Amino acid sequence: MKKISIKDIAREAGVSNATVSLVLNGKEKEGRVSKEVAARVKQIASDLDYQPNNLAKSLKSGHSYMIGLIVADISNPFFGSLAYFVQEEMEKAGYTVMVMNTNESDTRLEKIITNLSDRQVDGYIIVPTEHGEPYISRLLSTGVPLVLLDRYYPSLSTYNVMTDSYQASYQATKLLITGGCKKMGLISYKNTQSPMNERRHGFMDALQTAGLYHEELVKQVDFLQLDTDIPEAVASLLGNGIDGLLCAANTISSKSVHALLKNGKAVPEQVKVVGFDRSEAFEFMPHPIPYVQQHIEAMGRKAADLLIEQMASQTRMPQTCKFPATLIIEPEFDS
Repeated sequence: MKKISIKDIAREAGVSNATVSLVLNGKEKEGRVSKEVAARVKQIASDLDYQPNNLAKSLKSGHSYMIGLIVADISNPFFGSLAYFVQEEMEKAGYTVMVMNTNESDTRLEKIITNLSDRQVDGYIIVPTEHGEPYISRLLSTGVPLVLLDRYYPSLSTYNVMTDSYQASYQATKLLITGGCKKMGLISYKNTQSPMNERRHGFMDALQTAGLYHEELVKQVDFLQLDTDIPEAVASLLGNGIDGLLCAANTISSKSVHALLKNGKAVPEQVKVVGFDRSEAFEFMPHPIPYVQQHIEAMGRKAADLLIEQMASQTRMPQTCKFPATLIIEPEFDS
């Protein structure tokens, strides 16, 4: 099928190519094009299903109308949902979103940033990796619009959008305590990034306040070795007699529940579990499992809005937006 051009619209409307160009670029007033002619050109463009040449538009404006969205693990429903809402919001503003995945590798983060820079993207929304601070710092020095999503580096002055993980973890741990648990464990990722740090501290502070904290019950697992690390962590925690478990991420939740069941433990009768974000595995449980619900849509849209604001103004006024999480509790948990 032939691609419709400005010439085709001009021929159909009986006007010049320049007139069509003015109308399609929203400059009919500057070009003194009458309302009637402008309306006719727009209608014909719509009828012919005209699609603008984005490459030509980019060359003319100096903008690519593309942004780079870099996430940690696109197979994780949390990041997949974030990407969906970021893309939806950016497309409303006329931008194409290039979604890339680091798999939690700082080396891949560096390569992806280089690749996207070569494509001259207009801005970035990035879920940073643990050791990716030098690459984000380098990006900042170029002045390119940038938003960090879900995580941030305290030493860098950036726009940040995330969940209040400390408060969420604190409240989730209090739920285990009020549910009657006396010995509680935590399984989190083995990294020093802001969400995991905050979730560990929220867990520890809640238990220390209640006089129930045991250091040996805080376990950390490697993102790349979950299939071996989580069963080992669960076995160790069960050996210490836990009756409650907080899982600091949805992928940890599903694998931990599976490990508990393989060890013959009934959930929640023998071990109560609270997770972060809903896991599909929860749907197959005979009893509901409480979980921390992060406001993913609000986070994704806010990150997109902050980036759009930066690209429109080319000014930088860094800010951190923390969204409170909601603890989703089913009645059976306290029974």
